[in-house]
Order: sequence, then C-alpha cells, then structure tokens
Amino acid sequence: MKILLANPSCKKEINRGYEKYFIRAGSRWPHSSIKRKGELPHYLPFPFFLAYTAALLLRKGFEVEVIDAVALDMEKEAFLERVEKISPEFILFETTTPTVDEDLTLIEEIKRKSRSPRIILCGPHATVFYKELLKSSSAVDFIALGEYEYTILELLSAIRERRGIDNIPGLASRGKEGVVEEKSLIAPLDKLPFPSRDIFPENKSPNVQIYWDSFCQNRPAVQMHTSRGCPYHCYFCVWNQIMYRNGKYRLSSPKRVVDEMEEVINKYGAREIYFDDDDFTISRKHVLDICQEIKRRNLKVKWSCMGDAINLDEEEIYEMASSGCIGMKFGVESGSPKVLREIGKPINLKRVKQITYWCNKYRIKTHAAFSVGLLHETEKDMEKSLKFANGLNVDTIQVSICTPFPGTIFYEEALKEGHLFYSSWNEFDGKSKSIIQSPDLKAERIEKFRRKFFQSWLLHSLFRPSWIMRNLYYLFRSIRGIGLKFLLARVYDELKDELKIK
Repeated sequence: MKILLANPSCKKEINRGYEKYFIRAGSRWPHSSIKRKGELPHYLPFPFFLAYTAALLLRKGFEVEVIDAVALDMEKEAFLERVEKISPEFILFETTTPTVDEDLTLIEEIKRKSRSPRIILCGPHATVFYKELLKSSSAVDFIALGEYEYTILELLSAIRERRGIDNIPGLASRGKEGVVEEKSLIAPLDKLPFPSRDIFPENKSPNVQIYWDSFCQNRPAVQMHTSRGCPYHCYFCVWNQIMYRNGKYRLSSPKRVVDEMEEVINKYGAREIYFDDDDFTISRKHVLDICQEIKRRNLKVKWSCMGDAINLDEEEIYEMASSGCIGMKFGVESGSPKVLREIGKPINLKRVKQITYWCNKYRIKTHAAFSVGLLHETEKDMEKSLKFANGLNVDTIQVSICTPFPGTIFYEEALKEGHLFYSSWNEFDGKSKSIIQSPDLKAERIEKFRRKFFQSWLLHSLFRPSWIMRNLYYLFRSIRGIGLKFLLARVYDELKDELKIK
C-alpha cells in the first residue's frame, strides 16, 4: 500500500521577479512571505507531523513517498505530474486556512488526473471544519483531526487488514461527518520514533539541510521538538487550542532528546540544532536536565530555541549558554499590560527586559515577537508596544498582524463582537492583511502600523551602541557558521520581506 505525504505549494505572482508564497506544514502560524522567483524561502520549517507519520508508517511496512513542494519550490503542474507518476493509493496533506480554497481545487485536479487516490486531510483548518469539508467536497475521503500521526496509522492499518474504520478515534470520513470521538493525545512522547528526516523533501533527493530558520547562526541547522503544548493558553494560539485541544503539556525525556541530537549530528552533520517547540523553556527541570545531559555526553554542538520570557532566571540562562545555547526566540506580543491580560499571556514586561539583559550577558542572541491587531487593542496600545520594543535591547524582532484563525478563542470572540471582516479564507494572512477592525481602529491602520513598527525599531537599534557592538559579534559568528554569501542573501530576503523592497 503506497501513501504519499505531501506539502503542496501555494504561490501567487507579484511581478516578473517576485512572488508571494505560503508557509504551510510545520508552521504554527500559516502565513505568506515574498521571495524572488526560483529561490527558496528564507524561512522553511520542518514538517514534523508529516515526518513523524512517515516514521510510524515505515515502521509498519507501508510504502511511503514524500513531496514537500514548498521546500522544493515546485510549481503546481510539476506537483501534479509527480503525483501521477507516483500513483499513490492515498494522499495526505495538511490544509491551512489561507490556502484551503486552492487546496480543494488541487484535490479535485488530483482526482481527475491520478487514478482517483483517496485523499486524507489534516491540520488545524480541517480539524475545525471537518463536517463542512466532507459535505462540500466529494473529493475529500477522510479527515484526521488534531494530533494525527497515530490516527493515520490506525486508518491505513485497518484498510490493509480489511477491518472496519468507523470506530477509529479522531477520524472523520464519508458517511461519518457527525461528532467524532476524540483521540487521546500522544503520551509519553518518547513512544514516537524519530521523524523520518531521510526522505524529506522527497525520497529520491533527501536533504534535511534545506529546512531553515534564518535565526540560526550555523549551517547545517536541524530542527527538533522536545515537547508539545503549552500551559499558558494565549487566545490566538492555533496548535495549542486546535491540534492539542488545550491538553496537558508533554515532554520528551532528556535521554530521548539528546539521543536524537546525537543522531542529527552524526547522520545529518548538524552544526546547530533549533528546538522549535511551542515553548522550550516552560519547565525549568526539563531545560536543566537537557543541558546536563548534553554536557555529560560532551556534545559539541550549538543550539537555539523557541522559548519564553516568563519564568527564566539567570542560572537557567547560564546553564543553557554553557551547554551550547546561542539563540532564543520569545513572544512578547504587546507592550500594553491591559492587552496582555486580555490575550491570556502571563508575561511581566519588566522581567522581559531582565531576561533580555541576561541573554545579552551570556551572548545568547535574542529575537522578540510582537503582534498588532489584537482584539480590543487601541492605537494607544499599539504605540505602547512600539515604545516598549524600541526600549528593549533585543537583537532582532518580528511584527505580525495577529490573525484570528478558526478554532481559537480569538476567532470566536471577534466573530461574536462583530469585529471580524473578510470575504474569503485567503485573507487570513497575518503577514500582510488585517481582518480585525473596530470603530476606533481600522484594518488599514493596523497594516500600516505593522510596517511602521519594524522600521522604527530598526532605526532606534542602529543608534544604540550596545546593539551595534553585540550584533557585529553575532555577524562574525554567523559568517563563520553560515558563510558570507548565504548570510547576505538571507538578510536581504528578510529585509525585503519586512520593508517590501521589490
């Protein structure tokens, strides 16, 4: 039985030299960016759910093919030709809110051209709207809800063994569009095999090094997960509310984590590992135990992480740095205490500055994420965020238009209060468009403020000597770890994307 795990691309031409593309599988926040035609994205997350699913299926003897068309920068027609050549019996891919209309059109074309394989959808949008998708599209055969790896394994095993599929938890299918029994979250996480990195982005030319987070300072940089979920429940968080149903925060054991680190070092030549958890630093014990295990095994590898600025202390940051940590991302979202309370983010703004100071002290590069367009946010609140960012001595920032994805509290509240305005799903794109507005704050103002935010922060940083000196150090560290040509290309792409340089 042959199954194709796919991550189709979705691109739209801007002009002769540039195109808009969507980041899909692997990203907690589906969004678009701009790139030059023919070049790879400057941010390309590893599709972990697909890769864990592949590992489970291969372990049970299924024939697994992979096409990550986003990573391959593959056009639609080339993707369809590849699907037809592979001729799978089943195709699985994650759909997203901003690409769902294009996804459904693609599925119909696949059905016409490729001997009618059975289609399995998954991901947050499909999880929320599984009833509607099954009723509206005859091309969709199954939908696996939430954390789907074992649901897919059970479905395909049942079909191969000619058993019934009606009682598989977490599976919606034709004729079973009603309420679906929830599947238990995977626990312990150690039961999952290592993800099948060796068949991505496609079986015939695997290259895990193609996946890249531009925050990393060494190359190859391999992405890993050490946990799932988060106890903080911010009202806009997609994976925590939809994929994990606000379930228990789960951790891999330190031994399992460092075993996988050793594999990606020895098998894939990793010089940096990026822990792309929902939040790597929630559990102090988890972080310290991993740091101690790294040092006990004398692993000589740099690492970075997606963490938080909520509960870290100086000892923990020191231990992170002494075990190889050179970078940490964290979400601030807003500089307004009122807004932070409303979105459910338990962050203390004074502590954010203290944690940033400690990271700077131990030469851990920092990246802070801010959002504009939050529910009930005012112009004054956005100005508070900008003022806070300009006074925060972080190394890089990102500014997003907070998008109320279906299935989140943010979406339900915005819909109930009449602040949600959109004409199609493809407008749910937090990089370029706001679909939230109120009588006091229009969408156009939010979009303009996002652009102003980054430009103002960059200007303030360039007049801060400590920022310049520290980032010169990180620049030379990155030149050694990445190479000047690759680094300059990625920096240009990011600045072009933020400042809309064409």
